[in-house]
Amino acid sequence: MYRALIVEDEDIMRDYLAENLHSFCPAWMAAATAADGMEAVERMAHERFDAVITDIRMPALDGLALSRYIRSQDADMPILILSGYDAFDYARSAMRLNVFDYLLKPLNEQELSAALYAMAAQVDARREHMGSDLLLRALSGDADASEALSAMLNAQPSALLLIAQAVTEAQSVDSLYQASAGHGVLSTRLSDAIVVCLTASDALILPTVALRAIERLALKHSAPVRCGCVVLSPSRAKEAYAEASDLLMYAQALDIPFLMEPLQHEQRTAIQKLNTMQTLLHQALAEHTLTDERCAILSKALLEFSPHQARSVAAALLAETSGTVDGTHFDFPALPDASPEAVANWFASALQRLRKELSPPEAVPGQLVRRARDFLRANFAQSISLSSLADQLQVTPAYLSAQFHREMNCSYSQYLLRLRMEEAARKLLEDADVKVHDVSRAVGFVSPKHFSHVFREYYQMTPKDYRDRSANRIS
Repeated sequence: MYRALIVEDEDIMRDYLAENLHSFCPAWMAAATAADGMEAVERMAHERFDAVITDIRMPALDGLALSRYIRSQDADMPILILSGYDAFDYARSAMRLNVFDYLLKPLNEQELSAALYAMAAQVDARREHMGSDLLLRALSGDADASEALSAMLNAQPSALLLIAQAVTEAQSVDSLYQASAGHGVLSTRLSDAIVVCLTASDALILPTVALRAIERLALKHSAPVRCGCVVLSPSRAKEAYAEASDLLMYAQALDIPFLMEPLQHEQRTAIQKLNTMQTLLHQALAEHTLTDERCAILSKALLEFSPHQARSVAAALLAETSGTVDGTHFDFPALPDASPEAVANWFASALQRLRKELSPPEAVPGQLVRRARDFLRANFAQSISLSSLADQLQVTPAYLSAQFHREMNCSYSQYLLRLRMEEAARKLLEDADVKVHDVSRAVGFVSPKHFSHVFREYYQMTPKDYRDRSANRIS
């Protein structure tokens, strides 16, 4: 809900606006009142407001002087002037100060309501622009941004929500505001999620406010929502973001719409089981020890989850291996919507495929092949032929080719292609806005069309499909 400061020297009008502002536009609350401009300046020195609604003729410091002061501090804060004087000079002076609107007394309630709604839309856009950058910098650990975020939140109890991007990629700040029932939204979009900051009047109701916002989002989209939520202290924004990221990952893997500390006993137990499985699988992949025994242990552990969680846990664990492992790309068959036993059997089959197809660790190459490999890694984006590389290493192409194939277990051209394709895949996922033709040039292809053809042959999908599919897996 947006905070307005009402500045009016007439007691009756001041009380009328303070009591009825919310009914004119639910987005606004009368956060404070002042009897003149001097009192308003004092208020603004200690409190944060989203807009000022002020009379134009007041003792001590009038509305125009107050507006000039506000503009010296903030070029964009909306100022709504109310005046009993239909005088051109007043209106012209107000417009020069870039006030939002100029309404005449006696007030027309429909005009006032329309002005407040329009002003709320401007604050939405202002907050999205300012808040997005501020939130990003605070989450990265910027001390100045954390301090500014704290001032913006005005010491209100706050929560940081990290919501899976698959559900919210089309979500606007307006609809997030509606979903939060007016609890002061700041938001910013990341590559795989959206970050939302909500506030509440009392810390005790903060979890309820956050949960209700997620429930409303789910209803609005008619789709499942996955969210990790933590209480936000602006001075610990970076730590809060890391904690929310972990909770979102668990929410997705365990098919739980909303996770927030303190966790329920069942949730904490499920997370411990998931962590155990992740550790075992990661260790087996890293050490090339995904044996039959370990596959059986992992499949059996899957049955310890509730029936509706077994499927999402299996999908989450395999998603971590469905990219490139030791240069080999894996595409698993569709995950069945079946009993936990059927899902466990499918999971066991997928693990067996991993076990069989993972290549053994590369033998330590000799000095010649090591020099060739290092050169290719550093220069794969250049036009490099086997002959030119052999000339540089002062050996014949045939000898270099034979040694390379024997020690690297692949041909020179296969290794070069792998380097280029892995770098292309990384760039596609690293920046959602990067163009395919820019990626093609960056990895050594002159023709974007040829690059797309080679990429499709290598990954069995187009660059665009690869990016979209990977984004869906992450979210």
